[in-house]
Amino acid sequence: MDEIELAGFTAEQAEIIREAARKYAERTMITAEEATEKILDALNFISGAIWEAFDKLTAVFRELAEELKPIDIESRARRRKQNRTRARLIEKRYRAEIRRAENTRIYRRIYKPP
Repeated sequence: MDEIELAGFTAEQAEIIREAARKYAERTMITAEEATEKILDALNFISGAIWEAFDKLTAVFRELAEELKPIDIESRARRRKQNRTRARLIEKRYRAEIRRAENTRIYRRIYKPP
């Protein structure tokens, strides 16, 4: 394992970096190791900047989520479903009350002592 593979790149990506370093070394008259180090430094700098930007965006989205949590927006379908359920329960209570009223005797016997 060499330095490129230890930096978290796959073997295929390491080969691409080696090839780029070789071409860069030929053009600038420096050694391939120095070119590889420069390319790795550039990639690390870029990935660090990307991670930093990603962390900032994550923090912003978390803040937005915290601010929007109290609003608690319900969907129209959920609200309608709750209303239907509530209406069913009320209707069930009324039916039970009507049945109870229909089954009671209007004229009850009055207790008369002997």
